[in-house]
This record gives sequence, C-alpha cells and structure tokens, in this order.
Amino acid sequence: MRAHVFHIGFWTLAGVLAIICAPVLLYPGRGPVVETIGLFARLFRSWLNLCGVSVDYRGLEHLDGLGPAIFSAKHQSYGDGLCHLARDTQLAYVIGDHMLRFPLVGLYLKRAEAVVVDDAAGRRANGALDEGTQRLSQDQRSALIFPEGGLSPVGGKRRYRRGVWKLARSLDRPVVPIATNLGCFWPEMDWDLRPGHAVIEFLPPMTAGENSKAFMVELETAVESRTRALEVEARAGAG
Repeated sequence: MRAHVFHIGFWTLAGVLAIICAPVLLYPGRGPVVETIGLFARLFRSWLNLCGVSVDYRGLEHLDGLGPAIFSAKHQSYGDGLCHLARDTQLAYVIGDHMLRFPLVGLYLKRAEAVVVDDAAGRRANGALDEGTQRLSQDQRSALIFPEGGLSPVGGKRRYRRGVWKLARSLDRPVVPIATNLGCFWPEMDWDLRPGHAVIEFLPPMTAGENSKAFMVELETAVESRTRALEVEARAGAG
C-alpha cells in the first residue's frame, strides 16, 4: 500500500506542477524554470519523507570553500537527481537525451539549460558535452553528472564514462565523488518503496589529472566502495 500511495502522489505532483507552472516557460532567462524545478525537487523530497524514506546528506564539510565543482554521483534510483536538486536548486545537470521524450519535461530541461548528451554515447555525445561545457564556463554553477550514464541495480554498476573527466578538465574544476544507498529504498524505477533512512554521501574532492584512465579507476573505486558500505548500512538498519 505504501508504494501505491507514494507513486500516485509522486506522478500526480509531477503532472499537476508541470501544467500549472507551464507559463514560466515563456519567461526570459533560465531563472524561473530553475526555481520551478527546484520547487518540485523539494516537494518530492518532502513527499518521500512522508512516505517513510528520509534522506540524509553526509560529507558536506568537503564542500566548504570549494567553489564550483563537478558532482560525480552514483545513480541507482529515479529519485537521485531530485534529491540533489532539493539540496541545491542551482545545480547544472548533465542528462541523457531520453529525458526529452517526456511531455513538457523536455521543455523544462531545455529552458533550464541542462547539458543533454546522447544516451548511446554516439557521435552526438562529445559535441553536446562541448556545447554544455562552453555554457558552464561562463557561470559559477556546479554540475551534476552520473558517470554510469544510467541507473544501476543495488550491488551492481555500469561502465563509468569519461565525460566527467573531460568536463572537469575543460572547466578546471574539482570532482566530488558521491555515493548513495537510495536504491535500497526506491530501487531504479521499480514500483517498490521500502521505509528507512537513505544516505547521499559527498566524498573528498579529486583532481582530474592528465591520465584519464587512472582518474576514472580512482573515481569508480571511491564511489563503488563507499556505496557498497552504505548498502550494508541500509540492510543493517532494516534488520
């Protein structure tokens, strides 16, 4: 019953807010659209909490005085991006082009100046990332990217893509690895919802050196090892 209530509320909230706030798409600039998306993210987090899943942000001390950064996050739940935006509504986000297929969502994301890349990592991927990098170089927003390029199951992972390294090198910004166990409570896009205490943990910043392969191995090791530990913590809390 909990999962049914959560999903009905989630999709109702998304649909109603997208329609009611559609006039902001006509406003100049990205500000009104960004605030609308941020409002939805905060309402989502509150609804998730009401349905039994609280979210704790750890490691925020690593962000003190850091300035604009590249947040490289584990992605194992549909709620990951929204939880990040609920914490910082001004984040720029790198998304796959599949997000543009949802009615109205694509318009909101384009007006918010999201960096859209090819899900298949084909010829369009590098060009889109280059264009997005040029935009980000002109402001001080931190960027959120999921280096796996899609959702992975709890306990598993996808291939980490080099886009995060290229973005960090081009912008000369530190990379903040982010682990999570949110998938233990709302896995991928499943209908299931399990009550508990989810964690999103910011790890010590990294510098993207010249050796992309070594950097990606270090990044993957940091994110995956800490994510496994958080998954164990989630299971212990449920026991």
